[in-house]
Amino acid sequence: MELRQLKYFVAVAEELHFGRASEKLHVSQPALSQQVQLLEDEIGVDLFIKVQRTQFRRVALTEAGNAFLNEAKNILESSNKAIETARRVGKQQKEITLGIYRMMIRTRVVEIMKVFAINFPEIEVKLVELPTFLAVQDALNNESIDLGITLLPLKHNNLVETPFKTGYLKVMLSENHPLAQAENLRLAQLKNEKWIEINKSLHTVFEDIEQMCRKAGFSRESFIVQEVSSIELLGGLVSLGVGIAFVPSFYDASRVQGVVCKALVNADGSPFLEVAIAQAMCYKASKVSPTVQALTALVKDL
Repeated sequence: MELRQLKYFVAVAEELHFGRASEKLHVSQPALSQQVQLLEDEIGVDLFIKVQRTQFRRVALTEAGNAFLNEAKNILESSNKAIETARRVGKQQKEITLGIYRMMIRTRVVEIMKVFAINFPEIEVKLVELPTFLAVQDALNNESIDLGITLLPLKHNNLVETPFKTGYLKVMLSENHPLAQAENLRLAQLKNEKWIEINKSLHTVFEDIEQMCRKAGFSRESFIVQEVSSIELLGGLVSLGVGIAFVPSFYDASRVQGVVCKALVNADGSPFLEVAIAQAMCYKASKVSPTVQALTALVKDL
């Protein structure tokens, strides 16, 4: 569960209108609806009365939704207070080293650096690029960096994680691919496709992906035509039609010319959530400082 999803739910619950809530939050209505649906799926209950919305175009809370609204507001209020407290005490340290991994999406790095600069303009954040997300964890463990962005799970018990982005899988194809016009895709449609894949040594969910494909009745092993070390190169090869690829749902492919991304769904059309890719901000527990805690608190809403 993400704070962003709680914010979206509270906005819809207060406005009782998805359109007005999306305008208030400055997000698209489909994105808002998807996040609310994911929240309901995770909790396991309906927060809004489905029949009211689908048949009468009205938004109304269920009994569970009303109860959850108060708790969600309390969580958001506590989070804001924690950030403000951390912000006040976080001005003691003037320089922070932030480790990132080479496969990390560049726009995500820029987004995080922008948030840091806006909230703590007096703190200098120095980026340290490391070859893999595991190398980031090692650098935190040996104290060569103060903060690190990595993928979960953690391999060192003395590291503290703050997850800030959980993605699932979507499929990237050349815009000329026969499936490029489909609204969404099911695993069964991808049998016998050629694949571009991230090197196994850099991949956090490779085995999970292989297992889900085997459950769907096929293996990609002999159909991976190219392994790459960066998501930028992966996008370039897909655009040329060399193969297709799985990418995280939080990856913005709009800047990659010649490709389209399609949501992966189950046979019944529901979102495919079997494989999760979680990013986290981490630090070493024994080396924590008020500044590190303050910067970490900011990523929870990203």
